[in-house]
Amino acid sequence: MKKRTKITLRTKIYLTIVALLALTGVFYASNPSPFTGQVPFPTGAAAAPDLLLVSEYCSENIATVDCNGTASVFATMPGFGSCREKYITIAPLQSENAVPPFTRRDVFVTEGPQVFKISGGAVTLFADLTPGCTSSDHNGITFDHFGTFGNDMIVSCKEGTVFRVNGIGAVTQIADVFAPPGVLNDGEIEGPAVVPQGFGPHGGEIWVADEENNAVHTIKNNNNGTYTVTQSILSHVSAEGVFVIPNPPCFFCAPDKAFFQTEQQMFQLVWKYPLSDFTVPPIGGNVLLNSESGADFADTSLVTTDGTNYFQSSFGPRIGGINEGASFVDCDVPTATPTSTPTATFTPTATFTPTATSTATATSTATATSTATATATATSTSTPTPTPTPTTGCSPLASCTPPYPFVSGNPRTNIAFNESEVLRAFRAVVDAACAGQPGTLQMFYNDEHAMTLGVRRVETITCLGTTGTDYVVSPNVPSPGSTAPPLTGATEAQGGVDTSGRPMFPALFITDTSVPPGSSNELAGDWQFGGTGRPPDAVFGTWKAAVRTVNGNTVTVTPDADPAKNNWNLDGAGVTQPDPIPTPTPTNEGYGAECRWNLASLNLIPGHRYRFYFMVHDGDQNKVGGDAGQACVYFTMPGPEPTATPTPTPTATPTPTATPGLIVAGGKTASGKTFTVTFQNGTAVSQVLTGLSINWPQVPNGNLKTIKMGGTTIFNTSTGGGTLTTSSLLGTTAQRTIAAGSCATLTFTFTNNVDTDETHYSGSATFAPGGPVNPVPF
Repeated sequence: MKKRTKITLRTKIYLTIVALLALTGVFYASNPSPFTGQVPFPTGAAAAPDLLLVSEYCSENIATVDCNGTASVFATMPGFGSCREKYITIAPLQSENAVPPFTRRDVFVTEGPQVFKISGGAVTLFADLTPGCTSSDHNGITFDHFGTFGNDMIVSCKEGTVFRVNGIGAVTQIADVFAPPGVLNDGEIEGPAVVPQGFGPHGGEIWVADEENNAVHTIKNNNNGTYTVTQSILSHVSAEGVFVIPNPPCFFCAPDKAFFQTEQQMFQLVWKYPLSDFTVPPIGGNVLLNSESGADFADTSLVTTDGTNYFQSSFGPRIGGINEGASFVDCDVPTATPTSTPTATFTPTATFTPTATSTATATSTATATSTATATATATSTSTPTPTPTPTTGCSPLASCTPPYPFVSGNPRTNIAFNESEVLRAFRAVVDAACAGQPGTLQMFYNDEHAMTLGVRRVETITCLGTTGTDYVVSPNVPSPGSTAPPLTGATEAQGGVDTSGRPMFPALFITDTSVPPGSSNELAGDWQFGGTGRPPDAVFGTWKAAVRTVNGNTVTVTPDADPAKNNWNLDGAGVTQPDPIPTPTPTNEGYGAECRWNLASLNLIPGHRYRFYFMVHDGDQNKVGGDAGQACVYFTMPGPEPTATPTPTPTATPTPTATPGLIVAGGKTASGKTFTVTFQNGTAVSQVLTGLSINWPQVPNGNLKTIKMGGTTIFNTSTGGGTLTTSSLLGTTAQRTIAAGSCATLTFTFTNNVDTDETHYSGSATFAPGGPVNPVPF
């Protein structure tokens, strides 16, 4: 915060533009509301699904705020003796990949050129940025979530220097934003963020806000020990901070708390933004820019990209007053793992068979719940289970009970599974001493419908018609039969998922519990936490495929018809032979299958203990969210552990942000006295028709008499010559608007019956704000 604000000519021009936007109503929907006024002079903010921290400008207290907005002291910093801005960050899961690593959920606070760590309630000096930073105020802090800066901590200094800090507090200055050859040689740097890789020409780089120059600058890692600064890639009045919208976003306590903004002086409030501001429509993976000051209730910028250019649009009015720190709820900061209480001692046997009344399983009794205390530190507790000894032969698996569903800040953890009984048995065969193919992990399925092996077609229904893409799922011919490796159709990225977003193919998720992150969160490799599912290396028995259809907001998955029942007969002509049915024979409901994974293909480390999490879909898919089953087992890879330090199980790479959609034209028809064309708005914002151009056959059509958009006449001047270009359109802006994801039809009416060959018509439509292609040809 500054006592005086210098308004430059550039700022005045920007504020004029903002005022014009406000008058025309060109805003992206945002709905902030006050959350708490219990933190005096709130400044810095950091949020996780179960933790909200706010720093106080004129005291050394860091406050924790509970779900109801009640504040209490989280920690007290060493004293400066005067008011100072202190900014906060929380170590995410990815920080454990830094070298040396950080500890997840540790809290870090800037105080002048020093960084302090809060862990277990204790405050200790972690890093000192001098002599490269001498500023006693305005120094920002964040973590690299995307790996382009080694998942290190990133700290910016007001005077322009930027630093990497590793897990033991070692400081490396990587840039000076205002050093030659930059045009700017002075400014006020704050609010850094590493943006996603692929986010336009400066993806994967550090973006920093420059309040004094109303600009955003970037620092690129050249991966050779050097870094490149690019000044002023964007303009934004009184730029205070850069914030990456999580993809997907999550919330603190409830869906009305997904993003927090502090107002330090005028109202002394912490404001909250609801999850729906970032999910309807989805804008995860894009960037927000906020302002410290400027015109009250001017805009916050939403930055999007088409891969080549950046586009700034208004996210909505900024909060009045002096805006300082802000924070999205960081979905990558793990909450406490639910603790399970075992109900019986499990004795490993040749086969682990889950049943509806499983007798040797652990029952989840705890829910991840945060309690506002002075330390408010959640501890990840592994599920209590027997620790299997590395063995050979038939009994290397130990029992496990998935904790899902449970409520957390991660929506995936609360998705239910309603067909887990179809997973009848599991077996790992590590050598020839046990019946079955050595070196394999086996899963046995049986249900009243055949197992779904994958999605063979993804269809999309819009106002322009039905389009689809076909994918190959291995046919079940003969039936029963076998195939290795099976083709499982569309991948997750291609739409091969159920209505809850889970992979449709039989999937194996792996967590190495011997090293981070699995050593402190054994769920880390699950789908719910971003893990990648592995399809089987072989499949036996009966199976079928499915078709996924997307019609607006409605998604359906329709499996093919069942083949003939095979019961537990997994034999039949095929490329390889099935493994023996487990003993005693599991329940039979008519359709049996085996999925097999080769242990050698899983890159398991001898001596390490793994948690295998299975997901499978049955063959009717008639329940809300999709008919899916889940199960898990523990396995220790036989052999001595290597002396070299193993590579930690990598955190799943965040899904790249999709390129903003297009406005497309289609559905052209010509009959009677009319020619029609339909436009679909595939962008994330409403589009207003502002101009039209059309060419038509003057003979036989005659003059163009009217143009309608839906039922509204937008042009009514008789025009001949076979061509028209106009921006003088009738109707209100609302009547010429196509909402995001919606369609509108233009009807051109002529004097005579028209030429019915639609290829004889051409033209374009111009929209505002438009998409990557504008005007849109038809």
